[in-house]
Amino acid sequence: MELSKIFYFSLLLLTYFFSGYIFERHETLIIFFLFFSCFTITFLVSKKLSLKEILFFGISFRLVLFFAYPWLSEDFYRFIWDGFVIGENINPYEYTPSDLINKKEVFGTKKILEELYGNISNLSSLNYSPYPPISQFLFFLSTSFKKDIYFSLISMRVLIIISDILNFFIGCRLLKILKFKQGKIFWYFLNPLVIIELSGNLHFEGFLVTFLGFGILLFLENKKLFSLLPFAFSVGTKLITIIVIPLIINQKKISENLKMMFLFFGLLFFIFFLPIGNNNFLNFFNTIKLWFSNFEFNGSIYYIIRYLGYKIKGYNIVQSVGLITPLITLIIMFYLIFVRKNKEIKIILEDIFLLMSFFYLISMVVHPWYIITILYLGLFTNYNFQIIWSALIFLTYSAYQDFEVKENFYLIGLEYIVVVGFFIYEFLRQGNIKTFLKKKFLS
Repeated sequence: MELSKIFYFSLLLLTYFFSGYIFERHETLIIFFLFFSCFTITFLVSKKLSLKEILFFGISFRLVLFFAYPWLSEDFYRFIWDGFVIGENINPYEYTPSDLINKKEVFGTKKILEELYGNISNLSSLNYSPYPPISQFLFFLSTSFKKDIYFSLISMRVLIIISDILNFFIGCRLLKILKFKQGKIFWYFLNPLVIIELSGNLHFEGFLVTFLGFGILLFLENKKLFSLLPFAFSVGTKLITIIVIPLIINQKKISENLKMMFLFFGLLFFIFFLPIGNNNFLNFFNTIKLWFSNFEFNGSIYYIIRYLGYKIKGYNIVQSVGLITPLITLIIMFYLIFVRKNKEIKIILEDIFLLMSFFYLISMVVHPWYIITILYLGLFTNYNFQIIWSALIFLTYSAYQDFEVKENFYLIGLEYIVVVGFFIYEFLRQGNIKTFLKKKFLS
């Protein structure tokens, strides 16, 4: 390995170590300095590494965080809570943590659950689990070996690192099939946002990417029926992929479309209804609905609408406009399914990338780890604005102070002005408006 690469490698290892073990979330300036240092150094080395070196660097940076407690998110406490609850044969969709904490049914893990309950956010403790059944299985798997919080944390990290290594190999294979340079996997596997939010903070978007990527790979290899299972698992991990899977499995023949759609949604029925149960499905649905009616964080267009709502109505119109996001997304999805006639796989992958990007651009809640999925899908397009977004979205951590969450709207404005501006530039660079309109609407 060249001396310059060893220098970059050592510097990044040290930066990730300080990020994971030394500083806390409320130390905003230091956290920003470390993250943007990681991003800058990663950018400098971006064209210097072979695939083997990308794999080695990526695994090493994940392993340096192996024993760290997540320092930017408390979500993992709820993951472990759900895993322990399932271990007690209790359905996590049946009780909220607040309901369950005083019940005798959890006697076996009572002390552990009390410790977890003290670390779960008040918002989480008052609501049913929002995590789909495949995620719940992963939580249970992580907590089933030993009834210990730290051991469960490490077990989760092992699973997440394994899934990310799979993402590397699946991504490389897809890039080769689609005739892109395999080196593009760099922007996923060595992206600081991916390393910190998945291996560091233990979010499970990596498994969504694994299932989605594997499904696309099977689909490209003409194993279309087999691809439905990982597609269904991706939705069972994170619901967001349900808006793009129909675009992938949409075929030229209507009979094939109906067959594939019927089988796909049949798989979803068994994945969701059997573990959740008919009686608890309303609890799950109402919890998910909160993301479109009550919660707000790092919104872009939504915050503009909210501001106008205050000016016109005099109050927050979140509950009135929240459901517009999924409605608009569904309209676009159905247009792409039933009106578009171009079924080339590169065009389809670009469509699902843009659809999911648009969904997050109009969403009320956009946490940093949410965009990891579009970061991965963007590898199979000619767009790069998602890479810039993966750097700028980290600015949202300025909202977390010592005792409160208070967003900085100047930083949010900077984030979206740059991201949307760069998207428009890339969009225009790839073809003029007339070509786009002819390609998208007259095909």
